Amino acid sequence: MSEIPTTIEVLGPGCPRCRETFRVVQHVVESAGLTCSVIKNESIQRMAELGMMASPGVAFDGTVVISGRIPKAEEVRALLHLE
Repeated sequence: MSEIPTTIEVLGPGCPRCRETFRVVQHVVESAGLTCSVIKNESIQRMAELGMMASPGVAFDGTVVISGRIPKAEEVRALLHLE
């Protein structure tokens, strides 16, 4: 993925790990001054649609890029090609 996504979804049922993932992603987006929207999605149906088997997860424009763990800010920056 070479361009900044328009939508970043943080997927998970609302547990502390999911909230921390949302916080990390939101912080990276805000710090970089990106205009993409960051959405917290707790829908099990949406996770199934994306084929996500473990939460928390992060999807860029409908493509899962992280699943089953809390990402570090550096990893999110790298996925967004900010480093």
